[in-house]
Amino acid sequence: MMGGLCSPLAALLLLVLPSSAQGAEESQDQPVFSRIIGGQDAQEGNWTWQVSVQKYDDQKKEYRHHCGGSLISAQWVLSAAHCFDPSVPYSQYRLVLGAHQLLPLSPKPVLSKVQKIIPHCSYNRTSFVADIALVRLKKPVESTQFIWPISLPGASRQFRVGNMCWVTGWGRVEVTKPLPEPKTLQQLEVPIISTADCNDRYNTLKPNSPMGLERIKSDMICAGYMDSNKGFCNGDSGGPLACQQDGKWYLAGVVSWFMRRNVSGIVCSHPKFPGVFTRVTAYDSWIQGHVNGVGLSAVASPAVLILATLLLTAL
Repeated sequence: MMGGLCSPLAALLLLVLPSSAQGAEESQDQPVFSRIIGGQDAQEGNWTWQVSVQKYDDQKKEYRHHCGGSLISAQWVLSAAHCFDPSVPYSQYRLVLGAHQLLPLSPKPVLSKVQKIIPHCSYNRTSFVADIALVRLKKPVESTQFIWPISLPGASRQFRVGNMCWVTGWGRVEVTKPLPEPKTLQQLEVPIISTADCNDRYNTLKPNSPMGLERIKSDMICAGYMDSNKGFCNGDSGGPLACQQDGKWYLAGVVSWFMRRNVSGIVCSHPKFPGVFTRVTAYDSWIQGHVNGVGLSAVASPAVLILATLLLTAL
């Protein structure tokens, strides 16, 4: 059974944001989920927090890549709430950590079973408020050169408009072209877009939307392009928006949604619409409440851990 406690912020969001009872939009304007298009092959070992959330396919009798996620501690992964169906048992999901390619898995991935999935209790399937979920691994994962958590930004860190960040994931490289084998992790550099500009652009789709003129809520952050084919296609929701500040990588956002559906039914980004991410800073208290403060400065680098081990050995 999925569940979890909510922070005071979550209760406030429930009061001020629209609920699913307001109704869904027409299919062409429906928020949809993302993979990376127009990116490039990532270098092996560059994105050590990247996780493949895989779901068991009963027909094919195998696990298949379903969503992305970010390792934030030895036993916790942050992803999107819409990636997990409450009716699906935890045993139907597994997490792959340390992978660079999915077919075959490389270089030295760790396959982990899921102990618990905690979607935020304020998650709204219409407005996509609180589209965030924590996944607890059955066992803590050991850190390697390919597996290392990304830092949480805390509640006050700012990711300013125009700052360049990175989105990573596995998926289609074009609307009609799946990511070819061996399915190498893709990366795409994207600028942070202002909430006002993002709202203005999405409101051109359907100005009288039930979601109102403020589609981009306070717990969301936009990044991407409004004049380029680079973007996303359905599949890699839950993956990281990673931003570097002062030489350190922070998890600024979780891939959530955009609005575009073509006539063939394939959901992909459009040159005019940036991606929308769940803003991680908005859920810092909720995350820390479940993860017991692991993250932020509590996460040391591999070099620091090696030095500490040597010092303890010498005592």
